[in-house]
Amino acid sequence: MSQENAEAMRRGIERFNRGGNDDAMLDALYDVDAVFYSRADEPDTGVYVGREAIRGMMRMWRSMFEEFQFVVDEYVEAGDTLVMPGWISVRARGGSADIRQPYAWVAKMGEGKVMEVREYRTKEEALEAAGLAQ
Repeated sequence: MSQENAEAMRRGIERFNRGGNDDAMLDALYDVDAVFYSRADEPDTGVYVGREAIRGMMRMWRSMFEEFQFVVDEYVEAGDTLVMPGWISVRARGGSADIRQPYAWVAKMGEGKVMEVREYRTKEEALEAAGLAQ
């Protein structure tokens, strides 16, 4: 099942990165009761409970940034948990410089949908949080 989870997440990230209809991507990928924990060092830090709150967070990103891309370097699978180290690339509205920052996400999946996402700064932090540290 975990390979199917990684594929579902990969498709969702690709849809988000193409822009357009985030609502359709959220409905397809996130459980209605999903929870998103943003990094504590980010300006949008917080806990977003439910698909509608996550939708609001994504709309906030789109309003702040002219460009916003998630890049996942690999999918580390452990049952229904995915650890996804990578980075984000953003460009503020009216800005000319792209900002690239490392990120890592831990997603807990259930029945092909995201149930929970937690953001981290590094792959090592994410692996440790997922109980997969080596």
